[in-house]
Amino acid sequence: MAEAIVQTALLAVDIGGTSVKTALWRNNGLFCKQHFDTPATWSELWTKFDAVKDESTAAQGARVTGIAVSLPGSVDTVTGTITGTSAVHYLNAFPVRQSMADYFRLPVSLQNDANCAALAESWLGNASDVSSTVLMIVGTGIGGAIVNNQQLVTSHDNFAGEFGYMEMTAEGDTLSELASPVKMAQHYGQATQQPEITGREVFERADKGDFQAQRYVNRLYHWLSVAAYNLIVGLNPDRLLIGGGLSAREAVIAEIRHRVSAMQERHSAQAIQTEIEPCKYLNDANLIGAVRQFEQEQDVAH
Repeated sequence: MAEAIVQTALLAVDIGGTSVKTALWRNNGLFCKQHFDTPATWSELWTKFDAVKDESTAAQGARVTGIAVSLPGSVDTVTGTITGTSAVHYLNAFPVRQSMADYFRLPVSLQNDANCAALAESWLGNASDVSSTVLMIVGTGIGGAIVNNQQLVTSHDNFAGEFGYMEMTAEGDTLSELASPVKMAQHYGQATQQPEITGREVFERADKGDFQAQRYVNRLYHWLSVAAYNLIVGLNPDRLLIGGGLSAREAVIAEIRHRVSAMQERHSAQAIQTEIEPCKYLNDANLIGAVRQFEQEQDVAH
């Protein structure tokens, strides 16, 4: 009796500040997608990875040959550590890659989450047909990434693309504080004494004519557009991609395009032809980009 052929797969992992997503990557697709709340400690996270790996491989009849990880913070892909501050505190200055590689006895790759989104888009998404791209990833904060000649630009501190840190006002407000839907919801909630409201709900109320909601949505549009304009005139990419859950709303992209165009006209910069588009991949972008990082590292190693 012939033995069954066991397919190989990568375990793709996206560690976020509030949740962790996992999937198996094989045959150029994601399978067995799962998610769970981000654990409070590394040991708890480790245990969850082990369980997910076993469950996923049993369900797919596949053998995992590597682990591709997306995570927040300034990721040093050479040392396998986070050199800046991560939204997941116990990952800071911790040998993440080596610890995982030793435990699972598998090759492991790490990359910043926004950089993973950029890798996904330049590989298979809405930046695959251009040379230079800038991404703004709009979530709890504002992440970002820069791609030139289809290669990530990370710079010497692995910090290139962290647009959320940009100071935007004389009072010192950063882009993440001014343009995050989470912050927008918090400000609206404080003004209306509704602390549990979400960014999605604020947008829905604005669509229905809620004046206060419209005010806060307009402020978010303003600062996202200012940032987009500054990135376009400063870096002049072929394309600017907007990512994160917010980019699924067609009105958001249309509004940013309109406002940026007005700024270009106001400052005599109409000649700039940068296209503004949404990212193709939303919730799966970081997983796909993590796979791309892994494959590129393996190509170099071999």
